[in-house]
Amino acid sequence: MQKERAPVSSWSARESHPIRVDSAEEQYAYMLARFGDPTGWNVVAQMFDLTADGRDLERVDIALQSGDAVRVAFTSMRDELFVDSPEEEESSVGFLDRAMESASAFSMANPPHHPGTLARFPVPSSTYANALSVPMPVLALDGGKRGLYAPPRFVVIEYGTSEAKGVGEFPGFDPEDWPPTRLGDWPPATLTNMHRLRLQGTIMRFSAVWNRVLKAWFAKEIMESPDLTADIREALDTRAMLDVPGFLPYYERLNPVFARWLTRHSTAG
Repeated sequence: MQKERAPVSSWSARESHPIRVDSAEEQYAYMLARFGDPTGWNVVAQMFDLTADGRDLERVDIALQSGDAVRVAFTSMRDELFVDSPEEEESSVGFLDRAMESASAFSMANPPHHPGTLARFPVPSSTYANALSVPMPVLALDGGKRGLYAPPRFVVIEYGTSEAKGVGEFPGFDPEDWPPTRLGDWPPATLTNMHRLRLQGTIMRFSAVWNRVLKAWFAKEIMESPDLTADIREALDTRAMLDVPGFLPYYERLNPVFARWLTRHSTAG
C-alpha cells in the first residue's frame, strides 16, 4: 500500500468537509457502512496532511470491484488513523451495544417484562443527571407478520458506565390499553436488503457519532460547531434508517428538550 504526504495544492473541493472519525475502529466502520462487504473494495493509497485548523487529514483512495475509484477524506482529534487493522478495544463504536444490553438485562430482571422487548437507542434522561433513557418497544407477531409495538417501558442507565439505575412506565402508556400501538413492520424496509456487514458498520458508525452528540449535550455545548452539526445530521439520518418511521416520535416523548436541541444544532448558522 502506498502512503505519502500530499501537498496542500492537490486537495480537491470535494474534500473540504472531511469525515470525522476518532478511532481506527470508527474509520473502518464508516468504510463498511458506505462500501459494504470488504471483498468488494480495497484501499489502494493513503495520503496525509493537516487541515486548516491543524488536525490530521487522511485521504484514502478506494478501488471498488465495479472498477470505480473513490477518494474519502478523514479527520480526527487523535494523532493517527490506520485503516489496515482496526484495534480491538472498547470504544465508542460499541457504546450502543453496551447501553442496550444493560437496559435489556435490567428489564428482564425487573418484571413485568415482555419477552419480545427490544431496546432501542438511548436519549438523555429528562429527570436524572448524567443519565440516559432507553426506550423498550415490543416485537410481536400479528397474523404471522412481525411488527414493532409502542414501548410500555424505558430503562434509565448511567451515561459513561451504562449501569442500569431504574425502569419506568413510558410517557403516555396506558396498561389498560393492551396491546400497544403497532408502529410498523420489523425489520424496517430500509434494512431488509442490506448486507449484514454494511448493517454492522452502519450501527458501529452510528454508535460513535451518537456518543459524540450525547457528550456535547452533557457538556452543555451550545457554541456553533461544524463538527457537531455534521454529527447531528448524520446521526438523525442514520437513526431514521435504523428505525421504523412510526417509532421516531417516541424519542421526543422521552426528552422533548433534547429533541429541540438536536433540531436547533442540525443546521449551520
